[in-house]
Amino acid sequence: MNSETDECGETLCMVQALQVSFGYPGRAVANQASHCWPPGLCLMQGDEGAGKTSWLKALAGQLHLGSGVLHYPFSEDASLPATACFWQDPRQPLDEELSHMPASSWVALQRSNYPHWSAAQFEQHVQGFGLTPHLNKPLLALSSGTQRKLWMAAGWASGAELVLIDEPLAALDKPSERYVQQALAAMAAKLKDAKRPRSVIVAHWDAMHGVDWDDVMELPN
Repeated sequence: MNSETDECGETLCMVQALQVSFGYPGRAVANQASHCWPPGLCLMQGDEGAGKTSWLKALAGQLHLGSGVLHYPFSEDASLPATACFWQDPRQPLDEELSHMPASSWVALQRSNYPHWSAAQFEQHVQGFGLTPHLNKPLLALSSGTQRKLWMAAGWASGAELVLIDEPLAALDKPSERYVQQALAAMAAKLKDAKRPRSVIVAHWDAMHGVDWDDVMELPN
């Protein structure tokens, strides 16, 4: 596991969890846990039910902490600006307005939300996932796998400092699974050389063959 360091040898963090505890009634997900997510490609690894999605929600500011703090050192006040984080929960049902929105309109909304959006990267992922025929359909007409592909394409193109991806291979066909792993492998090299620090955090049950992770956080079962 490699982490970038500054000139003084200190580990650089895009997100730092300090003694955080959170969970649900009757079930603790994290108990005074600490971790530093560096710039680059990061894996949050754990079996089904280990709390991967809950961790991503907490990092996105959508899950209340019982104790501890989450710091975002790239932000001036260490909080998380909305335009600095991309997170689309693939398990969350779409609301009425969003479900009837054409996929292309949703993409336009993301493009307006993220100042570092890359149209070239989005088009690359559209082609890689074969999304072109689906962009004029309403989001509710997309299968769960196609929705996941759209969320990933937008997240990777967003240019956000923090990109959170949950179970990227779930509900995908084999060609799309291969594309995800190829895209992540290519992304790892690009993030290392990026002038603007960014962290892409992927929650998955294994390390995926051929992907060079900068950080691995293993969740207890």
